[in-house]
Amino acid sequence: MEVKDDLKKIIREHLGSAASALFLEKSLAIVDESAHNKESFLAAADRISKRIALFINTDLATKVFDILKIEIENREMTPGTKRKHVRVALQIKIFVTYNVMTYKLYTGDLSLGGMFIKTTEPFPAGSEVKISFPLEKESRINLKGVIVYSKSPSSNITKRQPGMGIKFTEVGDDERKILMSLTRRSGEQSIAED
Repeated sequence: MEVKDDLKKIIREHLGSAASALFLEKSLAIVDESAHNKESFLAAADRISKRIALFINTDLATKVFDILKIEIENREMTPGTKRKHVRVALQIKIFVTYNVMTYKLYTGDLSLGGMFIKTTEPFPAGSEVKISFPLEKESRINLKGVIVYSKSPSSNITKRQPGMGIKFTEVGDDERKILMSLTRRSGEQSIAED
């Protein structure tokens, strides 16, 4: 059985009689929005338990979180921290389009495969985004990506700073050359692997 299906089954079993159909539906949607890695599933479990604590019962919230956490940690999944490309510290202003709205944000790091964006209001894992950032001489680079990791300031799952990890999904040859140049120039400030 798929991990998401198992997590949703646990939620249904524990919230079935305690929650409204709408509350249950929203909780299951949080699982569906998660990327397929432990960090994203743990963040989803944290969000769901906070909703349960706020709207239903704190004891039930703790119980559901503990059961989900055990299920997630016992599964064989690719951790979200495996990287193909070296990351470099790079803080630049970018524009991210999500759900037809464009936001001005700042990067924390960059690689050929993706970037970390600092924000206290990250978008949900699994969301598709468009990223645009200015270069020299009034040119821009435009990329598409998917959010693979999302951490809000209230999440206590990991000690990472609030923000979201983006994996680039469409990178043309010209964009790849520009990314290579940016990462090479910032390479002396490389960030070690987690």
